Amino acid sequence: MNKVIKKCPAWLFYSLIFFVITMAYVWTFYLTGNSLIWGMDGIAQHYPILINFKHMLSEFLAHPSHGFTNWSFNIGLGADQLTSFSYYVVGDFFNYLIVLFPDHLLELGYGLLVILRLYVAGLAFLLFAHQFNFKKISLVLGTLTYTFAGYSLYAGMHHPFFILPMIFFPLICYGVERIIRNHSMLPLMLAVALTFLSNFYFAYIIGLGSIIYVIIRYLSIRKDPDFHFVKSVVKMGAAILSGILISAVIFVPTLLFAMKSTRITSNFANGYLFYPLYYYLSIPSKILGNGYLTISFWLIISISGLSFLGIVYTLSHFKKYRYLNYGLIVVFIGALIPAFGAVFNAISTPSNRWVCLGLLPIGLAATIFAEHISTLSKRDLEIMIGATIGLIIIIWASRGFIMKLSAHDYGEIILLLVLVGIILCSQLFHWNQRLTMGSVTGLLVVNLISLGVGYYSPNVSGFSKGMLNKQVATNFVNNFYNGANKYVEPRLKGERTALGNRYHYAGRNDVNLSNYSNINTNIPMLFGTHDISSYLTVENGAIGQLESSVQNNQRTFNAPVAQNDYRTTLDNLMGVKYLFIRNGQQDKSQPFGFKTVKGKDRKPLLFTANNPLVDDKEPDGTLVLQNKNALPLVYTQEQTVSDKQYQALSPTEREQSMISGAHVTKPVRGIPAAKLNDKQKQLDYEVKPDYEKTLDNFDKLTTFTNNSKRVEYSEPSINHTSPDTAQKILDENVELETETQKQNADGLHVMTKDVLGKPIPYFLKLKQPNRTKNAELYLQLDGIKSHDYTTDAKNAMVERQHAIKNEPYTRMMKLNQMRKNLHTPFINQYSFNAATKGMKNGYSQYGRDNLSNYAQKKNVLINLGYSPKRRGQIKLTFDGVSRLNFKHARLIAVPFGNSYEQRIHKLQRNRLQKLRVKRDEVKGISTNPKKSVLTTSIPYSPGWKLTVDGKPAPTQRVNTGFVGAILPAGKHQIRLRYQTPGLILGSVASIIGILILIISSIVIWIFKKRK
Repeated sequence: MNKVIKKCPAWLFYSLIFFVITMAYVWTFYLTGNSLIWGMDGIAQHYPILINFKHMLSEFLAHPSHGFTNWSFNIGLGADQLTSFSYYVVGDFFNYLIVLFPDHLLELGYGLLVILRLYVAGLAFLLFAHQFNFKKISLVLGTLTYTFAGYSLYAGMHHPFFILPMIFFPLICYGVERIIRNHSMLPLMLAVALTFLSNFYFAYIIGLGSIIYVIIRYLSIRKDPDFHFVKSVVKMGAAILSGILISAVIFVPTLLFAMKSTRITSNFANGYLFYPLYYYLSIPSKILGNGYLTISFWLIISISGLSFLGIVYTLSHFKKYRYLNYGLIVVFIGALIPAFGAVFNAISTPSNRWVCLGLLPIGLAATIFAEHISTLSKRDLEIMIGATIGLIIIIWASRGFIMKLSAHDYGEIILLLVLVGIILCSQLFHWNQRLTMGSVTGLLVVNLISLGVGYYSPNVSGFSKGMLNKQVATNFVNNFYNGANKYVEPRLKGERTALGNRYHYAGRNDVNLSNYSNINTNIPMLFGTHDISSYLTVENGAIGQLESSVQNNQRTFNAPVAQNDYRTTLDNLMGVKYLFIRNGQQDKSQPFGFKTVKGKDRKPLLFTANNPLVDDKEPDGTLVLQNKNALPLVYTQEQTVSDKQYQALSPTEREQSMISGAHVTKPVRGIPAAKLNDKQKQLDYEVKPDYEKTLDNFDKLTTFTNNSKRVEYSEPSINHTSPDTAQKILDENVELETETQKQNADGLHVMTKDVLGKPIPYFLKLKQPNRTKNAELYLQLDGIKSHDYTTDAKNAMVERQHAIKNEPYTRMMKLNQMRKNLHTPFINQYSFNAATKGMKNGYSQYGRDNLSNYAQKKNVLINLGYSPKRRGQIKLTFDGVSRLNFKHARLIAVPFGNSYEQRIHKLQRNRLQKLRVKRDEVKGISTNPKKSVLTTSIPYSPGWKLTVDGKPAPTQRVNTGFVGAILPAGKHQIRLRYQTPGLILGSVASIIGILILIISSIVIWIFKKRK
């Protein structure tokens, strides 16, 4: 047996233990009935994109001449498959294995690919660490701690491709080591190529991490006589350049697209100089466990006890492991500074995803500790015990001097204590190395299983609730529209579809459905419905600018179009012919011109295929609305709106102006400027706050309701609240009411919670409600300022709540409240809702800790829907902060009627005749007796090339976000052809890089053979 173990290679030993640990995870998912698909971005982004990618692979294998990636009108308004999917699937070679799985096993394939990436991450670290001549058992233990750290266990199950840097960073470091040890540059060249092919974002992160690694390694070996600085630098430069050249076929087009995407922002580090206090207080309890079960600023630690002791060991032997410790110190300091995370996150938000690179020095520290675990000195043991006790004390202090932890985190601390106990026993009782390492290995396996189970067992973690049950994702995707898509798809001829208000808004309590809302899902791309929305990390910047200019309330960096906030003209401009709504919503406000599709029995056509994620309380089924005013994909405009005209308009006026004329950057000779007739109405209103539930007199105390529980109020007693104290609180509310009424006398300027923290509803009463008939109603808020609670203000509010309920508020209760407030993020995050007859809408202000979509909303335009009937009032509510201030709050009515439809129908008549839409091509015949602007709703890209009657013609941006051109009068053959920008350049560069790789390999082979 001993001989077998000795002959067993490290990778096989690692593989066996990896299998044991992952089987424990699989068993946990089996018991819970969960899949490995996350209920947010997993189902909204990763799973549908992987399914789409599988279809792309199958199509390419069946018809190679069609090409692998093309322009697809199934990705929102239309997008390049290569540049849109390069962040997710195209360069991730693991995803190509999905073609082996039949459609009914795609969920299984998704999960197996997650596990495969995790396994290969360990192999990559094993390859890297093997160069340092560790013992086999030490190497395996260090590899396991690297593979099953908290980052991989969380990120891998939520964003599978986030495991990729754990694969490529060790490979690049391995390549660097080969060069500085005077070996071949080929490993580095291949590692760089794979990195830049896989994901440009992680290539950037890994690139910065590699620079730090190279600097530290240079400092450590600069005096080594075998190290040749100039030679190493030249070889590294050649390897890196060649690797980038090999990857250029994907990297160059993606980089060109990303540089003009919605992601370009100047809000560095979300404005943070230092992180909020709660972030720093959360770090100690995250070292071993899950902390507060929140992933603030993407800081995920959750390392094993062996890793923790490894860090302690290397730091305590600082001179011996000086340069490894430099790396650890960089990780420690970097995690404390927002600017560090922002730099690693492409000079944007302060995300700590880069911490995955820190797992490499932590893994090395664990390996070194395992190497010396049988030969620890008395000093080592004392430091180890002291560090363990010190960590527990720091956790206790950071939690407010109470050990209020989850059962799982207690378990992780116990496992650390057991590990320390095993090491002490091995020293005291002189265990042989086999017993010591066997005990440590067994405990490490338990520790790593516990880490994973701690994330995904419902007994110890809330993360389990976020994972979808098996087959739920498949059924949800298949029945996303309840089967209504089968009616719509064959009837589309270049037009598009959208989702109605709150189509997938509500859901079961056991699944977080925030990303199933209309604005955040890629599921429609799997059908032929041509939904206008897409939810991608990198989106078309021109479309983002359009949506920003008209103040689309739903616009985010990840979903610039969303569902256009259900605005009539935006939908018409984008050719929305059909709208999917839930059964029971047909009587709600819908965009002008949309009518319910009816069957032969003249009843609404209802589609009822089962959807597993629709709330049982919701009316089942989908209805389809058809729009008679949808504009064609391509048409001609006979008038223009100059950029000067456009910029002088309000957001709603800009939207309407694009029906009158094509928005162009400058006037066009021979095409008249549109005469814009402003028919919009600004409506007068008065603000009426609802103080019914605001405690402002003693009579209301007897009916005071808090958290839906009736609280009987007795006469104040000396032991609790005095009458004077209660009266003071009531007077504060009266004073608040008086002050807000004064501020809102000439329009809405402030909304506030009362002094007890209860939001006050506000009603905007229209003075002339008849003016809202046959119009789309908007609430425009300008100069928004939010005011969050401070810790002191929150403490004072809670004290008032106890006082007004005549409850004691002891010093212990005050202390506990202070602890709670210190660990609560006050980040100006709130939601705002506006409701009127037939429509409820609003917006969410993401907090400053949001790393994907944070942008301070200073101006908001909320669509309150179209109605042929009058609307008399709008109810406003908010939650999350203490007060909102507005510089201006306007109600705007945008009328719709015959005049509007006449303009629409004229544009419809100017459509391209004999329109044909194919892969990468749109063509047809334009017939217009006047010089005109070719206007499309195709997202602008320089990749679109135009020919008119077979001759090249220049394109330009029209309506801010779309492809257009100037056409001479007459009848013309129009052909738009798309080619990915940078693809030819990237392909040539890749060919050169591959030739360099081949020639280098041959030269090295010949050199070795002669040697």
